[in-house]
Amino acid sequence: MKVYPECIPCYMKQVYNILKFIDADRELSLKVLRECSRFIGEDLNPNESPGHNATHIHRLFKKIVGVNDPFKPLKDKYTDIALRWEPEIEKTFYEPSEDKLDIAVRLAAVGNIIDFGIPRESEKKGNEAFEPSAFDLTEEVKNLLQQKFAYYDKEIFERFIVPGKTILYVADNAGEIVFDKFLLRYLKEKGMKIIFAVRGGPILNDATIEDALKSGIDKIVDELITTGGDFIGIDFAYVGKEFKEAWEKAHAIISKGQANIETLEIIDNRDIFFILKAKCNAMAEELRCNKGELIFLYNKHLIEMKSEDSDI
Repeated sequence: MKVYPECIPCYMKQVYNILKFIDADRELSLKVLRECSRFIGEDLNPNESPGHNATHIHRLFKKIVGVNDPFKPLKDKYTDIALRWEPEIEKTFYEPSEDKLDIAVRLAAVGNIIDFGIPRESEKKGNEAFEPSAFDLTEEVKNLLQQKFAYYDKEIFERFIVPGKTILYVADNAGEIVFDKFLLRYLKEKGMKIIFAVRGGPILNDATIEDALKSGIDKIVDELITTGGDFIGIDFAYVGKEFKEAWEKAHAIISKGQANIETLEIIDNRDIFFILKAKCNAMAEELRCNKGELIFLYNKHLIEMKSEDSDI
């Protein structure tokens, strides 16, 4: 996926939101916004993915501000909220379900709402702290569990559930990964081995090793690894050796979230299943769906769909 015009204001909104969150003063805010604007005007590569360019913008932000993980308080907050929800979700939704795979995939997709990188309307009220992407987690979970998927390649995925085989699960956001645990447990119960990959350093609210340990992921999976750096999405020019080895030996790959699909959608020599919510118009256009719809999509299905579009 390449940069869409609407990605440009989204980049700046992301940066502005973080400046507000850390309570940066006028001088620092203007400096950061000017430098990020300069990057967009001079160095942005429109032929690379939105995440590729966002990575360099957020690295620039961290360098100027001197804060390596500005979203850590929010990551911890929403991880705690998700962990408190976990037993109730298991009791209310997962255990009673006759189709455990179906509900596990739905919960993984629902978890993808926890994203501070997508600008939303939010206002500071009284003494409440400014929170980018403020939302009502309780209501969104209830609503989204009833929502239909734009694509739902569950039957294809079931063919790849083979005891003894390895799934590489490429994580997305902190907090969200608590909702991934239901699908992880399901696959483990079916005898599969799981390698769980998180970012190699703080970037936006993407999950790191620290977030995975806090969420209890390490107690479920066989291996907990990183992609090798603080890069948004998966770019094989930047990933580490450990991730490359896991990628090559995996029987199939589960990719969570927008940034990962942005960089993996054109790969046709591996079997990849994308789970996400289409959170912006650019992603909706890319996937031929409506903004806000849930996605469980096999990469070969996506490639075939785009190939048919190009033939028209």
